Amino acid sequence: MSGKVLLTGISGFVAKHVAIELLNSGYEVLGTVRNSSSIDQTKKTLEENNVSTEKLSFVKLDLLKDEGWNEAAEGCKYIIHVASPFPLKVSNDRESLTPAAKDGTLRVLNAGINAEVEHFVKTSSIVCMFRKPNRSNPYTFGENDWTDLEWDKTTDYFVSKTRAEKAAWDLMKSKGLKNSLTCINPGFVLGDFLNEKTSTSMEYAKQLLQGKYPAAPKFSVMISHVKDVAKAHVLSLSNKKAGGRRLIVGSEVRSILELSKIMAKNIPSHAKKLPKRELPNFMVKLISYIDTSAKTMVPDLGLKMQTDQTYAEDILQIKFTASEIAVVDAAKSLIRLNLA
Repeated sequence: MSGKVLLTGISGFVAKHVAIELLNSGYEVLGTVRNSSSIDQTKKTLEENNVSTEKLSFVKLDLLKDEGWNEAAEGCKYIIHVASPFPLKVSNDRESLTPAAKDGTLRVLNAGINAEVEHFVKTSSIVCMFRKPNRSNPYTFGENDWTDLEWDKTTDYFVSKTRAEKAAWDLMKSKGLKNSLTCINPGFVLGDFLNEKTSTSMEYAKQLLQGKYPAAPKFSVMISHVKDVAKAHVLSLSNKKAGGRRLIVGSEVRSILELSKIMAKNIPSHAKKLPKRELPNFMVKLISYIDTSAKTMVPDLGLKMQTDQTYAEDILQIKFTASEIAVVDAAKSLIRLNLA
C-alpha cells in the first residue's frame, strides 16, 4: 500500500501499534504528538520492534487548538484519528473530557475534509454503545446501539467518546461523506505494551498483577487484542465495505475474575497476588467514593454483555484473537518492562 497517513496521538498504546501496522504495510506516516518529548521514545520503540522509520515523521499539535491541523492534513491521503483522553480517575464533571474528544475530533475531520482526504478512520469504543438504563441481564448491543447520554450514571469517559463519535458521523453526513468514515469500536484493549508509557489499560492490568485487588469487582467486558485493533484501522483505509460502518473489534467477554485466573495460570510467579474471589457489589460502590477509578464499573456491576462481532471479521477478512492471548501478552509485557 502507499499514500500518506496522518496518525493522531502516535505515542499512545493503540496508536503505536497502528503506526507499526501502517509502516510495515508501506504507508508514509505523519504522527502527531502533544509534547515533543515523546518523539524520541516513540521512534526508538518502533525501531526496537524491527520497524523501519524511514517513512515516519512527526508534528506537534494540540487537539484543543486550531493551529497546524490544516497544514498537517495537506498531502495526506488518509487520516487515522486515535488520540482521545482516557484517564484512570473519574471526574464529577461528566463533560470534563468532551472538549478534547469531541472538539478535537471535529478539528481533525475538518482539516482532512479541507485537504480532500480520501478516507478517515476514527478510534471509538464499545463504551459508545452499551451504557443505558433498564438493561436486561445478559444484555445485547450492536452496531446500531448508542450509549444514553441523558442517563446520570454515564460517566465522563463514556460521555466524551459518545459525543465525539456522534459528532463525527453528524459532520460527515452533513458533507455527504458518510462512507468516507469508519469507526473502530473495541472493548477493553490488551496486548503487548511496547514501552513504559502508561495508559489506562496498562494501569488496570498492572494493578491486578501487583495485588491491588484483594477481590475482583463483578464486572465483565469484551476483550480486544491491540494488534487486531491496529489491523482493523489499517485494513479499513482501503476497504470500501468498511465505509460508513461502526466495526466492533474484539473476542470474548470476560469478567475481571476470569482475567485474573488466566493471568494466574500463565504467570504462576504472580498467582498469589491475583484475586481469587469476587467482591460484593455494595463494596465496589463504597470503594468508588474513595477511589474514583472504580466508578467506571459501578453502572455495569453484575451485568453480562454480549454482542456479535463476526460482521466486522467478515468485512475485514480477519479472525479476531482469543481473549486469553490478549491477557497473557499484556501480563508478559508488563513483567518484561519491570512494571509488575
